Amino acid sequence: MFMPVPQHSNETGAVPWKHVALLAMLGFASTFATAIVFPNIGSFIRDRFVLSDTQASLFAVSYLIPHVVFAFIWGAWSDRIGRRSTLLVFGYVMTAVFHFSLPFIHSYPLLLLVRFGEGAFSILGFSMVMTIAADLARKGNYGRIMGAMGASIAIANTLAFPIGGAIGAESMVALTAFGAVILLICALFAHRYIREGEFGSARSLREALLVLRRKPALSIPYAFTFIDRFTVGFFAVTFPLYAGAVHGMDAAASGAVLAGYLLPFSLLTYPFGRLSDRYGGIRLLLAGSAFYGVSVMFVGLVPASWFLPVMIVSGVFAAFMYAPSLWMVASFAPAEMRASAMGGFNAAGSLGFAVGPIAGALISDLAGYAAAFITAGVAELFCVFVLFPLAARRLLPNWREGEQARAVSPLLPD
Repeated sequence: MFMPVPQHSNETGAVPWKHVALLAMLGFASTFATAIVFPNIGSFIRDRFVLSDTQASLFAVSYLIPHVVFAFIWGAWSDRIGRRSTLLVFGYVMTAVFHFSLPFIHSYPLLLLVRFGEGAFSILGFSMVMTIAADLARKGNYGRIMGAMGASIAIANTLAFPIGGAIGAESMVALTAFGAVILLICALFAHRYIREGEFGSARSLREALLVLRRKPALSIPYAFTFIDRFTVGFFAVTFPLYAGAVHGMDAAASGAVLAGYLLPFSLLTYPFGRLSDRYGGIRLLLAGSAFYGVSVMFVGLVPASWFLPVMIVSGVFAAFMYAPSLWMVASFAPAEMRASAMGGFNAAGSLGFAVGPIAGALISDLAGYAAAFITAGVAELFCVFVLFPLAARRLLPNWREGEQARAVSPLLPD
């Protein structure tokens, strides 16, 4: 029987940076291992099963829907039993099993079911590695630590698209076997070397699941990560389909262009995390989202020769948003509910990522690819100009908590 870990203070003491670096490496490797499949949706799914863009996008949706369902459940369970590292190892092993089996499934409905299983366990590993990092953080360092974790995830996606596209073009069996081996190595390292940080334990699963009621300010990063990941779904799924159908680009070529989006995003996530520690994340989140929304609107309007510069600009502003969102979650989540709060953040993002591809495919089929990317950009601007001011008026007065409140004090009432 699992026994709850007693509550400890997380506000004093030195940050174990070597351990944070190991967590960042695990986050990088496990994300890379699962993301390498995405650039091959055109050839591996649409062409293989002779599907429309909308039908092919279900491959991504079936992976992301369980993220929404299970992120809260895994997080609440972790908060209740107080065993993050055990769940982390279990998540990596099960993800490897499902991931390796993908090329051997020849029925599309069955393939979607296997992909659903992979998604259910991959979010377990992702949520636990991010939560352990947040457990190790101290006030004044949330942005640095979560920025480092976010950067590792972004770098993994940056490399996964061109490398996954190149390997998948030769052999999907080799690609998924490669990913499965990486995940098993991650499980081994997590089992032997991961040390959990200090955190409390929730009294019940119900208490853990009610984290948003206790900390309603978390709804702001949740709302923004939903919209942000909604637009990323357009990049990850709709853009490769668009580039192939309209501009004749194969998976490797479209993956290389997507790297132009992901590279500045990955390189700038950590610096913007540090800026969040210094100035607070609200201004960065607001400004980045506004400029990002405008840049996304141009993706479906420009010629192929402009893809790379537009992607680079979008990636820069994406980093403005991601690091402050992580900063908010780590800063304001109660210690005994941190996994639940991180699970909610991941669930909101995964829901956006799940809705994004299907929305992009539907709009593309009905009105064209240009209309799809305009819709994505407008959705981001809607979040900035409508959702943020509404939430700020209601929730910002509750954010005056210690050092973090001083970081955002210019936005708070006296």
